[in-house]
Amino acid sequence: MRVLRGALVWTNGAFEEGRSIVLEGDQILEVVTHAEAPAGANVEDWGEVAIVPGTVNAHGHAFQNLLKGFADDRTFASWRDDVLYPLSGRLDRVGIYAGALFAFSEAVLAGVTTTVDFFYLHDGGNENAEAVIRAAEDVGVRLVLARALYDLDAATAAPARYREDAATSVQRLKDLAETYAGDALVSVQPAPHSLHAASPATIALALEAAEELDVPCHLHLAEASYEREQIMSRYGTTPVRLLAREGLLDRRLVTVHTVWVDDEELDLLADAGAGVVHCPGANAFLGDGVARLPEMLARGMRVGLGPDGGCANNRQSVFDEMRQGSLLAKALSTDGSAIDAATAFRLGTAGGADLLGLAVGEVAPGRRADLVGRDLNDLSLHPLATLDRLIVYSMQATAVAWVMVGGELVVSEHRTTKIDPAEVRSRVEEATRGWTRD
Repeated sequence: MRVLRGALVWTNGAFEEGRSIVLEGDQILEVVTHAEAPAGANVEDWGEVAIVPGTVNAHGHAFQNLLKGFADDRTFASWRDDVLYPLSGRLDRVGIYAGALFAFSEAVLAGVTTTVDFFYLHDGGNENAEAVIRAAEDVGVRLVLARALYDLDAATAAPARYREDAATSVQRLKDLAETYAGDALVSVQPAPHSLHAASPATIALALEAAEELDVPCHLHLAEASYEREQIMSRYGTTPVRLLAREGLLDRRLVTVHTVWVDDEELDLLADAGAGVVHCPGANAFLGDGVARLPEMLARGMRVGLGPDGGCANNRQSVFDEMRQGSLLAKALSTDGSAIDAATAFRLGTAGGADLLGLAVGEVAPGRRADLVGRDLNDLSLHPLATLDRLIVYSMQATAVAWVMVGGELVVSEHRTTKIDPAEVRSRVEEATRGWTRD
């Protein structure tokens, strides 16, 4: 048994002084006063920090971190056709590992303790996915490997390495899930890519697998105007209405982006209990639009946050997404109270945990010991009287001093503990050697 202390602890929706977090293995047993802490327990004191729950990145594509800068300031079509497709085709398994190591290292340094990797560089097996999982283990981050289903006959120009027969893809998903069933830090979940890359029949198979595995099912949905128009042309209805017509709206469904939806479609999603990953940074970066976050929350929808892939945002910080999500909602609604700091903070912590079905995102009994210590000497966290708001609106990455995942330190005094940044830089350089920005 261990006791973790800091100057302030975020618990029960507020910062409190004089609190001890009692840990047993990888779990939080209780949060008590110092006087109530178990006698004889090992005490770890992080010093002048505010301890908060680790953030949850509910959507990302780790290999894309290698593409940062190459895809900037482009139309979506150019981003995809001139950068994503050709450069992803250059990555072998070593490069895929390098990209994941890069993304996950940046993530933990930004206070991310759980991350989703929506992964589709399959090459006809699970070995590439296992390279991503190995990278997560080497960094120490908690990973949801969202293994994509990408139809062989999808009407896109996507590389062949993305694509698989749906039944084969489901079997490989189940094989991977079985391999990591006993791993406390890895969850394998199905992820039909999108309605333009996975048929309704494929999505139905993915939802069946999600039910069997008792996990969520991830789906890019209504991300951009072109997709809505494409689905209208192909199926005669809009993306959400198509899912409803095919009986595919389900509480296990986690839709990603969900920007181009109308009121009725939001009602359909809410009534089904489907969740949404809001990616405000990526949606803005790619010019896709702004998701209707206040309306989603007003309907009681479950929402989490995701930075998305590295080259769709160039950042891995969920704290950045909290700020961006709140500011865009205020701007779009012309209402400075539209999404407050407390709501944004919850979306990036407990909200994401709820979407993923994981016991993380809170400093509370029964939750995993995934915690972040924010350096109270950092100027971005002053004045301390408004700390709960500053963590969302003001805080800089320099404030991340400590990060714990499952009771293990993965960042200590601002540095990663399990991987040397010099090794990451070397691997990134090797993986991208010869690449040029057109």
